[in-house]
Amino acid sequence: MKYQLRPYQVETQEALHLHICTKTTNPCVVLPTGSGKSISMASIIEFWHRDAPYIRVCILAHRKELVRQNSEKLMEAYPEAGVGVFSAGLGQKDYDSPIIFASIDSIFRKAGEFAPFDVIFVDEAHRIPPKGEGKYRTFIAECRRFNKDLRVVGFTATPFRMGCGPICHKDHILNEVCYEAGVTDLIAQGYLSKLRSKDCVSQPDLGGVKRNSGGDYIVKSLADATNKVDLVSSAIKEAIGVMWAEKRRSAVFFCVDVEHCKRVSEELAKWGVDAPCIVGTTPQIERDELVRKFKSKQLNAICCVNVLTEGFDAPHIDCIVLLRPTLSAGLFSQMVGRGLRIHEGKADCLVLDFAGCIEEHGPIDMLGEGLRVVLATCPECREAFSRAIGACPACGWIIPKQEVERLEAVEKERRMHGDKASGKSILSTQPITVKVDSVEVRRHVKPGGRDSLRVMYRSGLSFTREWVCLEHEGYAKRKAIEWYTKRFGVPKKLPTIDEVLSQDMFFVKDLLEWTKTITYVKKGKYKEIIDYNRPLDEVPE
Repeated sequence: MKYQLRPYQVETQEALHLHICTKTTNPCVVLPTGSGKSISMASIIEFWHRDAPYIRVCILAHRKELVRQNSEKLMEAYPEAGVGVFSAGLGQKDYDSPIIFASIDSIFRKAGEFAPFDVIFVDEAHRIPPKGEGKYRTFIAECRRFNKDLRVVGFTATPFRMGCGPICHKDHILNEVCYEAGVTDLIAQGYLSKLRSKDCVSQPDLGGVKRNSGGDYIVKSLADATNKVDLVSSAIKEAIGVMWAEKRRSAVFFCVDVEHCKRVSEELAKWGVDAPCIVGTTPQIERDELVRKFKSKQLNAICCVNVLTEGFDAPHIDCIVLLRPTLSAGLFSQMVGRGLRIHEGKADCLVLDFAGCIEEHGPIDMLGEGLRVVLATCPECREAFSRAIGACPACGWIIPKQEVERLEAVEKERRMHGDKASGKSILSTQPITVKVDSVEVRRHVKPGGRDSLRVMYRSGLSFTREWVCLEHEGYAKRKAIEWYTKRFGVPKKLPTIDEVLSQDMFFVKDLLEWTKTITYVKKGKYKEIIDYNRPLDEVPE
């Protein structure tokens, strides 16, 4: 083996070999994006092939970039192997080699044209549908006609599929995970880049966005909510400010659709940042040239729609800008994963989330576990980080010990008792009263509508938001007057947002003095404040 395997890659090879030798089920290996799945696949194929050169192996991938990448890694590691490629996109159709790297689109109807395979590897195995036909199932079923003892091995970073749960099941093609390496562990061991994230202000209103049958947002509906001049402008302005301040050199902007991508690219150009678009319709020659320039650092940024989420290897990426909201944990993981590879001179990768992805899914090392994740947001610099760290990695703000202890006790109690009820929704609708530790006020810009005052209450490590419509009319204004009067008395004239922000320090001080506690209920992933200043020990009926 040309490559020096990392410890977890050695463990992968040993675990996979042991599984194949001692069990009859089909295993899946879970390795994070950037951890070297191609090398791990190459190592086990070489290990088997040197011992039994007659074994025929097919390695499937859904993108030609992955087919090329996987085949090149094996040829580098094991030059004497008989390697062939079957991919229309790559202009190669090899039928005879004992090791075939194939595009599923090109091969799925041609199983009978090959000598029987002994093992099929599936890269990005979460793409295998749990039921029905589909290209993977069609090809695998046909291959089994010629070899009833065919084994299937999956490799993925996300062993679950949106709307379907785990991809490994006794009734699925893949039956169990034989080895898994955690993101956190590989970062701690220095094999993956550290990740940081900022709690970004410019966020789209996703309340009216429709969902498709798979559970994710419908692209057109999502584009209507995100592709707005004011929203894109404010998000790019905020992103550029952070990137310049932190001297970020290589950024990828993930967008919703082609028009959104173009608008983001044009907005970046106004700031002197050349960030061309790569979308599905970009001609292949142009796409390859743009990727080449980005990888050679001739371009510092690039905007894309879907095409760079998988099979795109650029280790120097030090900034991921999420402008594409998604309910798919897998897609979120793939986008963030572009920044996980280590590179000389790269201290970490900064994730700027303008899409609510981190709030929706939690940290990428917790994806698919169904666990409630509590993130801390630094009140000083807006850095978002894991509660377990204990202090803001950017400015050093230390999480108060008593708050950590209190939240851990609450979380422990919730895990022991809360989720044992007949349904999570029963508990999530219960009013929760928390002490307010600090208050922050900002202008909330709503493209196409009137601005409002966003008030954020910090309780321990979490924030609860409400919007006060000081400059609206009708019912919204009446509610704003009621809100203001409770705290500051009847106003001669309701202040504007600018007037409030001009006296920010005094306004916040008085507001915090009045607001001892807030009581809220969960509405999906959001919190709705229903009362103020209830006693902490009060249990609402």
